[in-house]
Amino acid sequence: MRTLIIATICFVSSVTMALGQESADTISYEAYPEAAQHEIATIIESFDEVENPFIATYLGSEFHDYFYFPFRGANGVYYDFSYRNNNLGEIPFGEFDAPYPELDAPENTTPGAKLVGGKFLIYWEYELSYVICCEGGQNSYPAWLPRISKIEHYKD
Repeated sequence: MRTLIIATICFVSSVTMALGQESADTISYEAYPEAAQHEIATIIESFDEVENPFIATYLGSEFHDYFYFPFRGANGVYYDFSYRNNNLGEIPFGEFDAPYPELDAPENTTPGAKLVGGKFLIYWEYELSYVICCEGGQNSYPAWLPRISKIEHYKD
């Protein structure tokens, strides 16, 4: 009987992984500022219909008012995985990989900068994380958000 229960749990888990991720979100966001609620909802909505895994182009990480770790999906949707417990494997993503086109600065030569414009196969899952918000404020708000569980270079 125990073996049957374990096999059933493994089967259900594998079906869930194959069909996409469901959030185990039990946090009530109602006490958060509207801007934080909007940020969390926007992130979650962008993953409503995305495949798992999905192909995305790396746009280059940046730090302005907040840290950004952005990708653009083949569907045109913008995905930002900043402030998550991402599993990036051995790929040398950095904190300042974005090009400097509008600044009086030399070309970005970091190892991560060479990844900008490259395509990646992103596997993702929901995990307790947080968003930093609002209007330049550095307040963090816990939330169940998608994170990179595995990432690979994508070859056409």
